Amino acid sequence: MTADGPRSILGVVLAGGLSRRMGRDKAALPLAGIPLADRALERLRPQVTTLAYNGARAFPGLAPDIEAIPDAVPGAFGPLAGILAGLRLGQSRDIPLVVSVPVDAPFFPHTFVNRLLEALEETNSVIAVAASRDTLHPVFALWSSSLADDLERFIATDTKRRVRGFIERHAHVVVDFPATGGASGDIDPFTNMNRPGDIEMIERMLSRKGMAEQ
Repeated sequence: MTADGPRSILGVVLAGGLSRRMGRDKAALPLAGIPLADRALERLRPQVTTLAYNGARAFPGLAPDIEAIPDAVPGAFGPLAGILAGLRLGQSRDIPLVVSVPVDAPFFPHTFVNRLLEALEETNSVIAVAASRDTLHPVFALWSSSLADDLERFIATDTKRRVRGFIERHAHVVVDFPATGGASGDIDPFTNMNRPGDIEMIERMLSRKGMAEQ
């Protein structure tokens, strides 16, 4: 079930990090000529009913239908603050589910939201989180908007403030995604970029058959 299905889903691209290892704002960083933020937003757009962008800095050129939302709590609390901002926006719009993706991994599957939603509904969970190659990707997740109050308490009281730690407090389901694309079919769909050299690596991957279309 996607944007034309019966469930309303808010998609939030998280770009609130400080990008210390990259040395510059990741959101505006071009990958094969297209800023990472644009890639992530357009990848997510057909999978949700509403789009939002959570960034530490303003991103010029956001489409009129994309709402820019700041972190919901002051301070450098990492992706949890952006997720909370999405949950609060979802509550204010009566949108029951919020899906989060990071700005620096724009090749998540076109079936990403559908698969998380199916798993969420089949298991009566309140969180569905992606995994690949035996690795959990906590920021790639579908959340019930009803979690907002508990997440705000968690941010205020938990010293580690790990996304995985919050997930483990609630009924959740892990959804495994296989490697896809490329001549050898060995590309992790959640490959991300943290350092300048990663951009060159990903651009080489783009030349492999089918990566951008997976």
